[in-house]
Amino acid sequence: MKNRMPALRAIAPGLLALVLLVPVASEAQEIQLIIRGDDLGMTQGSLVAAEKALNEGVMTCTAMIVPAPWFEAAAELASRNPGWCVGVHLCLVGEWRGYRWRPVLPWDKVRSLVDADGFLHASPGELFRHQPKLEEIDAELRAQIDLAKRKGVNVQYLDTHYVELSDYPGLEALIKKIARDHDLPISSHLGEKSMESVYSTPVEQKRKRAVEILDGLGPGLWLWVCHVGIDSPEQRALIHTAPKDIFVEGGVGLHRAEELNVLTSLEVKSMILKKGIRLTNYRELWKQKP
Repeated sequence: MKNRMPALRAIAPGLLALVLLVPVASEAQEIQLIIRGDDLGMTQGSLVAAEKALNEGVMTCTAMIVPAPWFEAAAELASRNPGWCVGVHLCLVGEWRGYRWRPVLPWDKVRSLVDADGFLHASPGELFRHQPKLEEIDAELRAQIDLAKRKGVNVQYLDTHYVELSDYPGLEALIKKIARDHDLPISSHLGEKSMESVYSTPVEQKRKRAVEILDGLGPGLWLWVCHVGIDSPEQRALIHTAPKDIFVEGGVGLHRAEELNVLTSLEVKSMILKKGIRLTNYRELWKQKP
């Protein structure tokens, strides 16, 4: 047995209410899990939810969308919680109907990234059909990181919003260079195995399914990507531009609120402890790099 109280306090304080001591498996058999919350700053509800998921639940890190309307409030929240592991959710797309955002840089300086009205495109496909210039992508993404830092955010990692690094020629090399220049890890590029998400799982089944997935995890480093929110008029009004991603029942608010309930639930906390899963985050992993 090994005391994990300091690690739990730093990474997932929500587990401290249950137990202070948990068994430690051998390194070869250990199950490590990063629980990453995306879209911080997208809405006011994302701030409320992330704070609860990090301070009372098992979420271990969160990344903010710098061009989004609630970014400054997200930066202030992160600054008030220096123990959090916070990243920048590098953003080139705004996918919600009637709820759009512009780049951080003046849009006339990155014309290949925006539509005729100066807004970010609504989908990766729409963006890449316009053949954005790599130098403009580079400038905009660096500006997002720089702005987060100027607002006092201790940036610990990078990930991408709604875009894969392999989606566009040259994008992966570009983002990896940005990460090297800032000495930051890129989420999902440290050998993590992808844990099944419950994002699209029916609301009433999310908790049960999350417990089943956790119970089935084997040894290794896993990444669980979550999108937490609250069930509010603001979040219920969100409608995705892609028909396949529209929630027909309950809306975005109800689905994201239930993801928050999952991460703060006794059932999920208990399964993590039962399996001896070691929660971690990118700050802790990056400390261990050679």
